[in-house]
Amino acid sequence: MLRIELTAAAGGQPGHGELTVHGWPGGTEGLELSVLRNQDSLYLEAGGGWDSLPVWHALDGLERRDEALFGAVGPWLVDPLVRDPKMVYRLQLRAAGQSDGGVLRIVGNLLSSPAVGHPPPDERPPAPPVVAEPEPEPPVAEPAPVDSPLVAERDEEFRAAPAPKPRQSVRWLPFVVGLALLLGVGLAGYWYFVLRPQTQTPVAAAPAPAPVATLAAAAAAAAAVAGGAGACAASALAESGDDLTFIQACLKSSPTSAQVLETIAAAKQAKRCGVVQRLYAHKAQAGDAAIALAYAREYDPQSFAVGGCVESADAETAAYWYEIALANDAGNADAKKRLEALKP
Repeated sequence: MLRIELTAAAGGQPGHGELTVHGWPGGTEGLELSVLRNQDSLYLEAGGGWDSLPVWHALDGLERRDEALFGAVGPWLVDPLVRDPKMVYRLQLRAAGQSDGGVLRIVGNLLSSPAVGHPPPDERPPAPPVVAEPEPEPPVAEPAPVDSPLVAERDEEFRAAPAPKPRQSVRWLPFVVGLALLLGVGLAGYWYFVLRPQTQTPVAAAPAPAPVATLAAAAAAAAAVAGGAGACAASALAESGDDLTFIQACLKSSPTSAQVLETIAAAKQAKRCGVVQRLYAHKAQAGDAAIALAYAREYDPQSFAVGGCVESADAETAAYWYEIALANDAGNADAKKRLEALKP
């Protein structure tokens, strides 16, 4: 089994890296490389895409230093590998009748070639043209009113006309109006206090107390929703028809290791292998030692089970995930024991 590492180039140029292969017994002439994406078993194509059939790429420029091979690689290899850092890749080398492979380790901050930035263009709009405002027109003087003889004569007649004499008010009218008002107020009071039907406002009955069992169930449901368990439950998996949508909702709820393992078991029963592989890989790569240990056992020849979402046992892949588990839980005796047994 080879130990393969990909690190950033010495100058830190995006899209370029340094490939190191430990344990290759052959030479460097006619060396070819294939890249397998572990999660969906697709191979890297020449144009950067992925295909179900193996594609072999000529690997030139590697040189031997002691027991390892070293060489620079460009965007044809770096860009597809760093596009999704959660993926796991297995590299296979062959030359002159020899063949061997191993799981790739991406070390450090490796950038793809599109990471090279360009200054944004000047998108400021041009200044609007200055338009001279038209000068205000001078006000037109209105002609002064002319006193004609006809107007003067009418004014004289208006001033000379005698004002009409005011009519004398009737002195008994206020008395009649006041008496009518008092009579109206009395009739209204008599109707309100004597003739109006008396009605009673019903008193609303107090709501019956909720049963203790109902309150307990509601509290449990609220606690489950607050804890995020519902997004990763088996019922949510059955209701969701899209794997990616379910995985995103599940991971966003920050489930515990136990909840993730229960969901993975339900996904196995439902033959939702995409959910199984992605939950395993994401949580293990994120540093969950318990998930990494469980994923390693899926591939371990000692614990491999036929009929699951892993097609066949693979000691190299199992060793990789045991190493991830130990990196996050150095005192895990089971992972350490199985890793020593699997490594030559």
